[in-house]
Amino acid sequence: MPHTIRSFDCSRHSFVDNSKQALADYLQLGYHIEPNVFSQEECDTLIQAAHTLEDAKNHIFRPNMMPHKQHTVFLTAMKAPFIVKTISTLISGEAVGLQSEFFYCKPGTRGFSLHQDNFYVEANYGVFVSAWIALTDTYAEKGGLIIYPMSHETGALPTKKLNIGVDQLQDPNANNEETIVPEKYVRHAIGIKKGSVLFIHGHLVHGSHTNSTDEWRYVLLCTYIRSGEEFRAGRYAKREMVQIK
Repeated sequence: MPHTIRSFDCSRHSFVDNSKQALADYLQLGYHIEPNVFSQEECDTLIQAAHTLEDAKNHIFRPNMMPHKQHTVFLTAMKAPFIVKTISTLISGEAVGLQSEFFYCKPGTRGFSLHQDNFYVEANYGVFVSAWIALTDTYAEKGGLIIYPMSHETGALPTKKLNIGVDQLQDPNANNEETIVPEKYVRHAIGIKKGSVLFIHGHLVHGSHTNSTDEWRYVLLCTYIRSGEEFRAGRYAKREMVQIK
């Protein structure tokens, strides 16, 4: 049963009023949670737009790859000035967009196995960051995230192949392999409030729980890289640079 009391996390410092300390914490921990980046209305607009995409209209609710190419509201979110400014600070240079993905996470959707985002992108260390935008309140039972703070510091970690089959509601690459996490890193389940953004270092190990509630867990993921850096386009994602200024 879901918890009756839900707690939500945010970082000690905000990029709004203490960018220097927020950056220092991010570099140490490998992540940053910024509250109130998107309003309730903006979140609801993104959810409504996601249900107009072709797969959703056909009642197919696997994650939608590159929605910013299908509806301008997602491109606008990717270009959100606060996100772009924060990403540029995190990567110490001009940011360009790389990928977007909308997660419906219908009740029963299996969680995403532990991974490092840069496993798929193969960029240089420290130049690739993901912005995980919570469009609903998320917590462990509702497909909330699992993170291993400071696990980014080691760089690329080994993986092991999984053999658990495909969940038609999940990204096709979600459960192919799993990152092997050194014992010194501690697993944390985090709750993220609607409208908050989790900024994820490309090498931070993270995953998600299965959504065991009767509610949908909507998330827009946007990823960014420092301008001029090389990356893997990918056969499924087909990543390409997006000018966001």
